[in-house]
Order: sequence, then structure tokens, then C-alpha cells
Amino acid sequence: MTRKLLLIYTCLILSGVICYAQQKKTSPIKGEIIFSSFSVIPDSSFFVKSLKESQKRLVSHLVKKLDYNDSNIDTAEILSLMGNHIFPSISTHEKDYHYLYKDSSIKSHQTDDSQKSRKFSIIDTQKSIITYIDVFEDDTVAMDPIRFPYTNIKEENLQEFRNEKRIINGYECFKVIYTYKIAFSEDEDHLEVISNNEQSTATYWVTEKIQSLFHPVCAEKSILKKYYPLEIAYNSPFHKGLTLTYKLKSINLSN
Repeated sequence: MTRKLLLIYTCLILSGVICYAQQKKTSPIKGEIIFSSFSVIPDSSFFVKSLKESQKRLVSHLVKKLDYNDSNIDTAEILSLMGNHIFPSISTHEKDYHYLYKDSSIKSHQTDDSQKSRKFSIIDTQKSIITYIDVFEDDTVAMDPIRFPYTNIKEENLQEFRNEKRIINGYECFKVIYTYKIAFSEDEDHLEVISNNEQSTATYWVTEKIQSLFHPVCAEKSILKKYYPLEIAYNSPFHKGLTLTYKLKSINLSN
């Protein structure tokens, strides 16, 4: 009888230890996490059409803002300028985003086709500031530190689907759909025109086992306060018809 009680007691203790281990959360200060990105354009004709519509809206906006006479506007030249400089280039090949944690700092950099970028940044997690650094052949130039650039949100809606689950690198994740509108500054009025003031949609697969307000590819602070996304699919009014996906490539984080 005593052996049986001892066995039951031992099992209860072990169960408690296992439950504690499963519930233990990580606030990372050591290790590295890497995400990979890729883009998918399921309907290229719709994508091109949407891009042209955005360009037309921006041309009209620039004409009004600069108070040009329509007869003096070379629309083709403006479209060429936008295509080369204003509209971001969209790549469908893979890119990796690295976060290397060391105490209260994070070193962030990107790799493209296995080539390390000449740019990186250092994040001070205690002060919530970031310093961008350029590496040249003969010199290294650090910019002045700035506040960490979280996405500025003016409208948002969040839906949790906790019954939809997925295991990602050993972490049990559930689905979250986040719709939002970006609040642009006065200097970014051209971005508001391009987006047509429409909402973005992000589909996250999130864990609650990692706690950090800093993420290699997610800058939505209201999300990071609640969860840590391990997979993201963005659909943005900036590139309708294109889905930008980020997937966890590797993770080795600890307190």
C-alpha cells in the first residue's frame, strides 16, 4: 500500500513538473531566431492592374500637390520615376531575417541568396531604440539612434481562432487574423494615396510561450504585446494580388 501511494505521489509530482515546463515562457536574451520571406502572386493580371491604378492615383496627387498645369505634365516621365524610385521593387526570391540576442541588445541583419547585407542594426531592448549601421570597404558608419519603428496603426480589428492549431518548430501555435489601417505622417501622404486608405490584413500563427516586443519581421506592437508570431502572411493595399509570407527558419532562444 505504501509503495502504491509513493508511486501515485511521484506521478503527481512529475505531472506537475511537466505542466510547469510546458507553461514556462521565454523572454529571450540569448540565442538567434531567423525568418525566411517569399512572395506569391496568384493572379498576375490583377496585380499589374492594381499597380497601375496606384500609379495613376499618385500622379494625380503629385499634380495637385505641386500645382502643375496638366498641359505641362509628362505623365510617362512621372510614371517612370515612380517605377524606379517611389514604388518599392518586389522580389519573389527568398530573403532571411536574423535576430541575434545578447542580453539587452539584438543585432539584426538580412541575408539574400546566402549573401550577407552590408547593413545591420542594433536594438536596445531596454530603451526601445534602434541604431542603423552601414558597412563600407574602408569604414563603418552608424546613424543616430531612433525610437524603434513600430507600425503606426489608426484602426485595427483582431480575431483569434484558438481551435485552429499548428505546431511550428515545437511551439503550439494558433491562428490570429489582424486587419488594420496605417496612420501615415504628413511626409508620407503619398503612401496614403498609394494605399487608397484601405486596410491591410495579416494572418498570424502565434505562440504565447515567447514574450518579446521585438520581432525580425513583425512591427505591430499590439500583436507583440499579446503573442509572438512564428508565421505571417501579409496582404497589403500597397501590392494587391500579392501575398508576402514569412516563415520561421530556425529558433534557439533562451532566458
